[in-house]
Amino acid sequence: MRVVNYHSLAELVRAQVQEATGREASINTLVVAIKRFSDTLGEIESPAPTGLLNGARISLSSGIVDVTIKALKSQFPRIIKDVAEIGGQLSEFPHIFPLATSVKIILPLEDYEVVKKKLEDVEALETRLGVAKLTIYLTPGAEITPGLGAYITELLYRNGINVLDAYLGYGDIIMVVSGEDGPVAFNILQKEINHMNKNHSHRIEPVKAIASKS
Repeated sequence: MRVVNYHSLAELVRAQVQEATGREASINTLVVAIKRFSDTLGEIESPAPTGLLNGARISLSSGIVDVTIKALKSQFPRIIKDVAEIGGQLSEFPHIFPLATSVKIILPLEDYEVVKKKLEDVEALETRLGVAKLTIYLTPGAEITPGLGAYITELLYRNGINVLDAYLGYGDIIMVVSGEDGPVAFNILQKEINHMNKNHSHRIEPVKAIASKS
């Protein structure tokens, strides 16, 4: 993702390089080597974990609000309880994610004012308005596939989509992106799902043919 400082990485691996080669290696030499290697990465597409998105479904919701409540862990139960109490007044029950130092709530804009009023005594409340929510519904077993989250976020990153938040659950993935990126991200993921479904059907066709002959 081009986020590594080449000089810092060179300093980190210098001793290992010198031990492996038996030669002195200057920081500048290592930086050049790392830069050349980095340049080749753009030419390589990371392969998808086999069957990762076979049979998956995806939905896009626009007009979403991403709420972050900074709080102590001892306050989490009350915050979650307060939101749960007004669940019947909302168009849909919000996604609530307790994190290390905050509680994240993802909900439609039309429900935001109701939740905001309920949590009016909460001081550290940050909001991102006008974002989009992508939900990927996975087939059974797909959620334990190694590399699932990394593959999907990298796929979007390579296509210029910045994922603001991502949550991997048992059977689905929820991602928050900017409002304008929502339709683009949806098309990218839908194309990938269709591609995997097509490849999967081609792989199982010979098995069907053999079974029919037998």
